[in-house]
Amino acid sequence: MANHEKEITVAERQIYILSLLSQNPIGYTADEIVEKLKKWDVVLTKRTINRDIDELSLSYAIEEEERNGKTYFLARKFSMENVDLTIQDLMAISFMQRLAEQYEHTIMGVAAGEMLRKMVANTGNLNRKHIEALSKSIRIADGNEWKNRDVNPEMEHIITTAIEKQAKVEICYHSWNGDEVTRRIIHPYSLILIDQYLCVEGYCELRQELRTFRLSRIQEARVLREEFQIPKDYHERSQENKFIYLSGKNKEKLVIQFDPESGRYVKEYEAHRADRLTENEAGLLFEKETAITTEVLRWVLKFGSGARVLQPKELVEQIRNEAEAMWRQYKPTE
Repeated sequence: MANHEKEITVAERQIYILSLLSQNPIGYTADEIVEKLKKWDVVLTKRTINRDIDELSLSYAIEEEERNGKTYFLARKFSMENVDLTIQDLMAISFMQRLAEQYEHTIMGVAAGEMLRKMVANTGNLNRKHIEALSKSIRIADGNEWKNRDVNPEMEHIITTAIEKQAKVEICYHSWNGDEVTRRIIHPYSLILIDQYLCVEGYCELRQELRTFRLSRIQEARVLREEFQIPKDYHERSQENKFIYLSGKNKEKLVIQFDPESGRYVKEYEAHRADRLTENEAGLLFEKETAITTEVLRWVLKFGSGARVLQPKELVEQIRNEAEAMWRQYKPTE
């Protein structure tokens, strides 16, 4: 097995060990710390861990306990009291507080807010006053507090536990696309935010492909004993066949010609949706390899006559039919 001791600094490693020892009231053995770090591909020797603990003991109260023939290490809680924070640090804390408020209906949002409050509480009075003043000068104009209000905290806990254990989960899911409730087994790879909605992404055994599930649409969840392995190419595959929210099995080439006004908007606000953008005499040419789902149709229609789909032909026909239906809906009555 390769040695990765040089991939992290001694300071990073020792701060992590100190934090680890201070969080667990029963302590850790050196072997347990080695195994815990190994889960994150940080490979260290027991000798290195013992040396780090010896060095930390010179400055921090680290205790040893012998139990069942093993040596357990424990540390008293340490705080940030009187830590000197720069103006940039204070601004960052205030900024993170505003972000955490957006997710106050989720377990992670609550934990993030509590962690930031602890940081502020354990720093000096002047720093606290400065952060209070800065909080009034930072705001999020397009708030999303309502978006995760329907997330069940118990469901969030079940999913996060399964992700950590790499355990399969049986869920009862209300699908938006088909408006149906299905029972399926998923391999939860990660929690992701899509347009600030909290979702879980992973392999779906029912559909036999990578899928994204919005937490608020999971009606039931049960962690199974079976475990799974995350594919090495997961991060590369996670955006395949997906335009915004919805995914599909087959990718097609989407080509749209935007007029100058709509093209400026796309380039400024939605350029990330394209694989390629090319300015031309007609405005902006948009190209993307993606599954053509109903949301692609809705996205194109929001630009009205400012967008003209060139490919695929099936989408062109869908838009034509939609335009004709809209005309019948709005045409003047005699």
